[in-house]
Amino acid sequence: MITVETTEAGLRVTIPTDEVPPQRLNVFLDWLRLEAIAARSRLTEADADRLAEESKADWWAVNKSRFIPPGQ
Repeated sequence: MITVETTEAGLRVTIPTDEVPPQRLNVFLDWLRLEAIAARSRLTEADADRLAEESKADWWAVNKSRFIPPGQ
């Protein structure tokens, strides 16, 4: 049984080792860490969209020839 305990410092979650495989737990913890980082971020959604588009454009400029031979 998964339990949650509230303390002065935060929350303590207890998960029996036989209830959740380690790989699945790591995926969840990665997501939780990402959510915590996003909550502290001052990046606007518009700025995030702009950065994503720039990143995709830069990646495509470097890798286009891997998918479309030059001259086509």
